[in-house]
Amino acid sequence: MERAPAEPTYGVSVEELWEGSPDALIVVERGGRIRAANQAAHLLFGYPAHALMGRSVEDLVPDDLRDVHVGHRATFEGDPLARPMGIGRRLLGQRADGTSIPVHVSLAPFEGGTRTLAAVRDMTDWVDAEERLRRAERSRDLAEDHERIARELHDTVIQELFAAGIGLQALQATSPQPERLGEVVAALDGTIRTIRTVIFDLSSPVHARSGLRSRVDDLVGDVVRTLGIEPRCHFTGPLDTGVPDDLVEEAVAVVREGLTNVARHAGASTVDLRIDVADRLVVEIVDDGVGIADEPTRRSGLANLADRAARHDGTFSAYPNPMGGTVVEWSVPMPGAGA
Repeated sequence: MERAPAEPTYGVSVEELWEGSPDALIVVERGGRIRAANQAAHLLFGYPAHALMGRSVEDLVPDDLRDVHVGHRATFEGDPLARPMGIGRRLLGQRADGTSIPVHVSLAPFEGGTRTLAAVRDMTDWVDAEERLRRAERSRDLAEDHERIARELHDTVIQELFAAGIGLQALQATSPQPERLGEVVAALDGTIRTIRTVIFDLSSPVHARSGLRSRVDDLVGDVVRTLGIEPRCHFTGPLDTGVPDDLVEEAVAVVREGLTNVARHAGASTVDLRIDVADRLVVEIVDDGVGIADEPTRRSGLANLADRAARHDGTFSAYPNPMGGTVVEWSVPMPGAGA
């Protein structure tokens, strides 16, 4: 007759399992007094070794939840069954320093229900993962909305504006005010370009608040106090979705330097900032101040702007505006653009 296999001997003591558990293990007697806690429990809740023994388990619950916890504990002690604690609710524990942490708690009564073993797991990483998943889902939903809006703009609004422009051009030759009609057609063309930019942005992946348009908006808000006036901003193209990170940093530095120069030297009452993204990234700053000399002494700020353009095979110029003031132009090729 074949012998039954002998029971395996693992050679692991209860004490080794107790102290080796990655979860915090706490023994709580009826009434809520802690009778034992392993090393993981002291580490999780931030108490020195052996400092949890004799404390109330409510000390491990946030202050504003302790009264509620007392009621839940009394209910459990009346019908002690092994189960997870707080099913369907987000549980919080409180560390010795007063900070709260998300936790999962499993309860197992023993010794006739006079004592309960609570296994507590830190759920911080789990909660963080859930939040990342929620953000990803929100971004996906937002991207789907963007795609739908972009499609509707392209298929309806742009086509209708284009048809209106063609009709106005046909009337221009016989109109008593052809110049006025020409201005309207030009305005429609500008509107169509703006909508195409919006479509490009909407069709691109959703970006965080780190794109060029967002960075420049924040920067302009910061420099208004220094300038005493608010620059008029004109943006064309996919600033927030089409400009790589290295050029975003360069362009933001150019805008900062250019507006700072206006604040220090120009004495301007108006400032126009134009940023255009197409085959090239173009930053133009125009003010109506005192103007720049035809042959200005080389300022470190202007030299810095020229160096930033040269690093990207671009161009830089600063010259007097024929209408008064100064024009600063900084332009670099966009990656992948044709020669």
